Amino acid sequence: MTAKSSTRPSVARGFIEVADRVFVARYPQWDVNVGLVLGRDGAVVIDTRASDVQGRHALDDVRRLGRDITVTHVVNTHVHFDHTFGNAAFDTATVHAHDNVGRTLEADAERIKSLVRADPGPAPEFGYTAQDAADVLATVVRGPDRTFGSNATIDLGDRCVTMTYAGRGHTDGDIAVVVPDTDAVFLGDLVEESAHPSFGGDCWPFDWADTLTSHLYQTSARTVVVPGHGRPVDAAFVEAQRDDIAAVASVIRGRRLGGLSLEEALREPDARLPYPLEQLESAIRRGWEQANPPVA
Repeated sequence: MTAKSSTRPSVARGFIEVADRVFVARYPQWDVNVGLVLGRDGAVVIDTRASDVQGRHALDDVRRLGRDITVTHVVNTHVHFDHTFGNAAFDTATVHAHDNVGRTLEADAERIKSLVRADPGPAPEFGYTAQDAADVLATVVRGPDRTFGSNATIDLGDRCVTMTYAGRGHTDGDIAVVVPDTDAVFLGDLVEESAHPSFGGDCWPFDWADTLTSHLYQTSARTVVVPGHGRPVDAAFVEAQRDDIAAVASVIRGRRLGGLSLEEALREPDARLPYPLEQLESAIRRGWEQANPPVA
């Protein structure tokens, strides 16, 4: 989950082909992307939006492509609700995710529902209405059917889709979804185009840049990279955002090693930071936690 710009994007309805039989639909609620990969023996949907109602709308958009499409697999790029709560709409598909998503989805879903119960009002800056909030609360959350540790493959008959875990970043369960024969990669919220990277309360700022570096080995100058939010980008965009994330980590680490208190670190401006300091509170707090892990 991430905070989006208050300026809503102009979003075309339905799926747009970005590579051979690889599609992306961009939805105004949370400006989130849903991917679709077609094969001879079925189709893979990548992320499913923020409620079972929104998931059904995405499935309707799949069917509007005018093809005989059967969604046989769903992949969740990470645990957050705006990418997982629509799973239930794809009731005949097998849902895949990283092991850590299987471990944490139930608790994270309850965390989100608690937040929505506390404030069920509309959030226009996220393209989110009161009805959307009600749909989130009504969703019966469906977790993954299959999880994996480092990598896994989905066979679609005439092509495959690979899932790769390279380490922690936006969360502890972010994965890359790769369509090798088309040079297309889905990176979920490891990369964002319509806002800066989302450093939330479950991010890993000291690991994130290295994780992106590992995934960049799967790209080339021709690769189409689909972020969790916003327009498709190229590998150069990912490299630049990786460098910005590394700069954030470097400043946090320097403040910790320099003897600043957490309160001082949260207040002290720094020209090296690529994003506004007030939007990095969770990143700084998480960096402090990483540098000072709790004693077991």
